[in-house]
Amino acid sequence: MEAKQQHRMLVEVALALGPDLLKKVTFVGGCTTALLLTDEVTVEQVRHTDDVDLIVHVLSYAKYHSLQEELKRRGFNVADPAQDDDFPICAMRLNELRVDIMPDDESILGFSNRWYQAAMENAVDYQLNQDITIKLVSPEYFIVTKLEAWIGRGGGDALTSRDIEDIINLIDGRDTLPEELVHASADVRAFISQQLSLLLEDRYFEYAVSSQSGGNFRREKIIFERIEEIVRRLRA
Repeated sequence: MEAKQQHRMLVEVALALGPDLLKKVTFVGGCTTALLLTDEVTVEQVRHTDDVDLIVHVLSYAKYHSLQEELKRRGFNVADPAQDDDFPICAMRLNELRVDIMPDDESILGFSNRWYQAAMENAVDYQLNQDITIKLVSPEYFIVTKLEAWIGRGGGDALTSRDIEDIINLIDGRDTLPEELVHASADVRAFISQQLSLLLEDRYFEYAVSSQSGGNFRREKIIFERIEEIVRRLRA
């Protein structure tokens, strides 16, 4: 159910962007999780999310502001922090959707994710329907951007982290992931190996995997074996 809703959200944003802007943004974040999964059971377990995240490449704040103005002409609206203090300055509204327009350069808004630029460069084409193709974050950059976001939020409790939940879903629902990660760049391999190793030592991460597997011991065992395989192969 959530996967279908997320697909509708992505289509709505893609249609509003139009073919020209669609070529200039990369879709990332929790709303893209289901697109990367190959296991139908895991697809049905993706979490609810109210927002769509996009990465853009702009050279200055002035260019970012110009992009916002163009988006307004296409039906987007700048979120009013006075009405919702949970909205970051990168957030816009498209009808009932929150859309985060995140630059790949930290100097533009004062924050970013160090993997965004590489995520854009390594994005893959994904056909949402017969008329719409988007630039989608690849599996390896989905993981590193999520890990970086989790660290940026202070790490915290892995059991309640949406970033960690999304990572577990990807590991659980994409059996080709260990082989794919072997072919990632050296810095990506090192970062994933290091962070997953740390998570394996975190008891709250163990609880998170158990929660994600829905009490299915066999599923839980597969997830941990897959994580351990990833760490082992990336260290080789």
